[in-house]
Amino acid sequence: MDPVALACAVVPVTILLYGVPVVRDRLRAWFPAAPVDPYRAAAGRWLTEDDVQAAAARLLLDGLVTINHRGNLALTGTGADVARTAGHPLPDALLAALRRRSAATTLGNIAFRDPVFRATHADFHGGPGASRARRTAAARDCLAATGVLLLTGEFAFMNLALFDRLPHGPAQWAATAATGLASLAQFAFLARYGRRSGADGRRVAASGPYVPPAPHPALVELSEKAPEAAAWLRAGRLRTTRRRNRGRRRRRGRGTAPAPT
Repeated sequence: MDPVALACAVVPVTILLYGVPVVRDRLRAWFPAAPVDPYRAAAGRWLTEDDVQAAAARLLLDGLVTINHRGNLALTGTGADVARTAGHPLPDALLAALRRRSAATTLGNIAFRDPVFRATHADFHGGPGASRARRTAAARDCLAATGVLLLTGEFAFMNLALFDRLPHGPAQWAATAATGLASLAQFAFLARYGRRSGADGRRVAASGPYVPPAPHPALVELSEKAPEAAAWLRAGRLRTTRRRNRGRRRRRGRGTAPAPT
């Protein structure tokens, strides 16, 4: 293949490869993405730090529910008022679940045994915003994989055409040198793509430490203002069985009198 024609095709591709990330970063700086709902961001955390736990912490901070030493949640006078809402679909669903019960119960009991709350929780995380985000992420990953395949094929064809025949004259030698440098630049781009983050910039290098997402603000605020209530809430989340006393204190049985001798 003519080295000059090959250089005219390879060099612009290399410039495009390195220019697209710069333009993308500029666009992200000028048009920042919409903020993520904190409850959606907390959904993937540990059981006692997830979105359900944050919803209960929000109700406690707003004075809509109380919690005892056994981890049982109970409505307050304000929380029992059906006209009062928490201002978010997930805490509202938890508040409605408590209103449907006749006695106090643990958060784990609601999270695992209340079908209405579980359905509302699933609808919240599977709504239009979440499904749109999943479709966008899938399309982005598909385009990234297609781009890598095309770039790998172009890289192989370029190397075969580069050593097809020896160049003649200064123009062809200069074009061959430019093609060789562009080939090295594309190889470095592929190596960096394997190490650095993907198209969305959320994945980190495999050798780097994992940094978990920050906890929900309601959990942080509850731990600072009422650490004892936060500990009771964590204990209640791990209790999923429903006992007969439903969280009320058991009455001690009366002792029997000694038998007459």
